[in-house]
Amino acid sequence: MSPILLTGLDGSNPLGFFAALGLLRWLAAEAGRPHVRLSWQNLGRWRPALHGVEDLDALLEAVAEDAGSWLERPALSLAYESGKKKKRVYDLKPPPETFRAWLQAIRGGGQDTAFAAAYGSDGGTDNNGNIKPTALHFTAGQQVWGNMVRELARGVTPADLREAVMGPWSYKRDLPLPSLGWDASVSRDYALRASDPSNEKKIGVAGADWLAFLSLPLFPVAPMRGRLETTCCGGGWKIGHLRWPIWSIPATVDAIQLLLTQRDLEQMTPIQREIRGIAEVFTSGISRRDQGGGGSLEPARVAERTDRVGPGGRSRR
Repeated sequence: MSPILLTGLDGSNPLGFFAALGLLRWLAAEAGRPHVRLSWQNLGRWRPALHGVEDLDALLEAVAEDAGSWLERPALSLAYESGKKKKRVYDLKPPPETFRAWLQAIRGGGQDTAFAAAYGSDGGTDNNGNIKPTALHFTAGQQVWGNMVRELARGVTPADLREAVMGPWSYKRDLPLPSLGWDASVSRDYALRASDPSNEKKIGVAGADWLAFLSLPLFPVAPMRGRLETTCCGGGWKIGHLRWPIWSIPATVDAIQLLLTQRDLEQMTPIQREIRGIAEVFTSGISRRDQGGGGSLEPARVAERTDRVGPGGRSRR
């Protein structure tokens, strides 16, 4: 069986990378096909190849049909009251006691508990005493992360998914859906804009954002030495970086999860990389406007050997 080349996804763009992993993880975790594999091919851009799938259209139909069921899944049930008006929000920054109660409620929830490990930890809190979320949480203000994911789940279609994986990305949709901020090809740097982009609705590729959300369990967080650390992220909360590997040997989702937690990918010798099938390592800067504000990713570059992340490939903040 020939692999299916996903020509719409670019491995040098975090959103493309996350989306490829999300599709693979959905096959393994939701469709019960853990032996499906993913590799990357350098065709001027790093494109993912899916091994062990016969019919891409049928796969995308199944993913879209499954998306709506997530509105009732424990993974998207984390909600709490926020602000003076006690507005109910679905986000990743609840008070610790609310987070603990939610964890207790979803215990034994199968795959959904893997998302909880990627959302945050009561071992780290922000200046307001609330849970500090994953370093991949880039929304703030009117852009409420959980509400946006639920909107994606409600509205994503097979056509959205096909545009995401096969391209080209048009950034146009009759009824726009939210973007989670992982597309490093779309600049939201205030210094490069005529107005503050924080209150603007982010332009996105709905299918790619939904698939990227599905990849989150591959990037768990953990408290270490008084800080919350996110897999594949480094630096501080306001100024940090995301780094990720590209591999040429077809790998299952379990093998990829181990690869993502490798220490010092950038410092490996060419022979060490070759043994592991690593063809390239990319890094993308993370910046935030303030301690609790939204964030953005800078365009990726090939990681320099001086880049470092914390133990297990996690960020320090």
